[in-house]
Amino acid sequence: MSDLQRLFLGFALSDQECESMLKLQKRLGEPGKAVAKANLHMTLAFLGPTSQAQRHALETALTTVSLPIFEQRLDTLVHWRGAGVLCLCGEARDPGLIDLYHECQSLCQTLGLHQSEHSFNPHITLFRKAKHYRMPEWQPEPVILRPQTLQLYRSNSGPAGVRYEVLKSWPLGRA
Repeated sequence: MSDLQRLFLGFALSDQECESMLKLQKRLGEPGKAVAKANLHMTLAFLGPTSQAQRHALETALTTVSLPIFEQRLDTLVHWRGAGVLCLCGEARDPGLIDLYHECQSLCQTLGLHQSEHSFNPHITLFRKAKHYRMPEWQPEPVILRPQTLQLYRSNSGPAGVRYEVLKSWPLGRA
């Protein structure tokens, strides 16, 4: 049996940020399957199938990486038809967050993990299985994320769907 786990790095939302996302989901109707409150997050880096050795090396490396406090504005609805997701997105402008993204991509390369072929696009997925969706005429109120920790998540698939489990956390604010 394989010891590979499907992992990613991301940022949990505060209760207030989650409530804003749930209200936005409700306003959008049902363009697909709504992401459950417990699964709402902003991804920093998708790691893909990860061995125990790779996970341990990553966790060790992250204890030495600069983890700055940052703010991320999310203010635009985006429908990625190919992926079938509807997201709330924003432009990456905070230098600390951008540097952290590049540092994580470098760690992924060193450890033989997945590296994104796209530029960093901060977003929160609101709906999955949204293949056909006509965007509303309005844009949502901006949400400003102010995460406190970086999280290592495991994606667990089960009969009830996917559930994201936090495996480890690192407080932000370490320069």
